[in-house]
Amino acid sequence: MTMHTSADATSQSDLDGSIPLGFGGVKAAVGDHIAHFFRGGAQRFSVLGPYIKTGLQEGDRCVFISQPKVGAALCEWLSERGLDAADAREADRLILDPGRDTTDDMKRLADRIDASVQETDDSFVRWSGDGAWCLDRDITVDEMLRWEALYDEHSSEWRLLALCQFDLTVFESDVIMDALRTHPYCVMGDVVVPNPFHESPDAVRKELTGEM
Repeated sequence: MTMHTSADATSQSDLDGSIPLGFGGVKAAVGDHIAHFFRGGAQRFSVLGPYIKTGLQEGDRCVFISQPKVGAALCEWLSERGLDAADAREADRLILDPGRDTTDDMKRLADRIDASVQETDDSFVRWSGDGAWCLDRDITVDEMLRWEALYDEHSSEWRLLALCQFDLTVFESDVIMDALRTHPYCVMGDVVVPNPFHESPDAVRKELTGEM
């Protein structure tokens, strides 16, 4: 499946949604914001691993927001498949980040990553995150979800392609439902489909902050 968005990108191929995600022959576009819900490490890396591996092989810069132990497991997964994760990190092609403590700081991080595209020969950055990163930070789960809604609001402005993962064994059903509401697309098996539960970022943020 190929997805198309209205995001401003620096190449026509990105606008046409020709970025391979690494699984199922699926392609996406700069600005796409995709959720993946999984159970356990094997399911996590069945999608995240090929996504990052393909990015590194394509010469893309890749960012992964996660708990340090999950970042280390990703590096091990890559190394087992012949990619030198240490070299990729040293070359700033693979950026592992533990996240930030506020939604404003997370936005500043995304702004900085987006701005770096202009300073390099990259046309976009592969952004990814494991929702459990918030459990190691001074940020609540609700704040993490508000960040997802804020990302969704700005996704068409940033030259980022985002894959956000949520472990069904870690988060309660209400958190998963709120995560669904902040992503226009979802991974279903080996395909990516439009998410019928997606809502406007403003509506989600207002409900999460009790403004409704």
